[in-house]
Amino acid sequence: MQFRLVMATVLLGLVLVGCGGKKAAYNYIDAPEVAQLVREGGAVALVDIQVEEDFNEEHLKGAIPTYAFPVNTAEEAGRLVAIMGQIQPEDKVVIVCPKGGGAERAVDVLVKNGIPKARVFILTDGQYGWPRDKINDILVQDDTYK
Repeated sequence: MQFRLVMATVLLGLVLVGCGGKKAAYNYIDAPEVAQLVREGGAVALVDIQVEEDFNEEHLKGAIPTYAFPVNTAEEAGRLVAIMGQIQPEDKVVIVCPKGGGAERAVDVLVKNGIPKARVFILTDGQYGWPRDKINDILVQDDTYK
């Protein structure tokens, strides 16, 4: 019985470290901070990976469209690599995906191609989670999609 308790504790610890470790491996940034960077004209590159229809419906001002979501193929990864020339060396790079959870592969592609991981951030909750009721001054919306 004691052996099972010890093993269960060890297993739980490994699971918690494993889950936390993956999340900790990426940098996140929330909507208010992104809005402030955009409003102030800060050194930021908004790399939007939404599919084309979603991007056309709504995106952040100045976002670079890549239509690379979900970044599962070499073609989708290539769309990210293709826009790297638009990212300046001093830019904080913010990946905008639909829900904030699928951007890790985009981060990995950019880092693999030379952008320091410390400069790459994922928009928490993505475009779908953007607080439109509180921060709408940096949104570009096309009402024809509604």
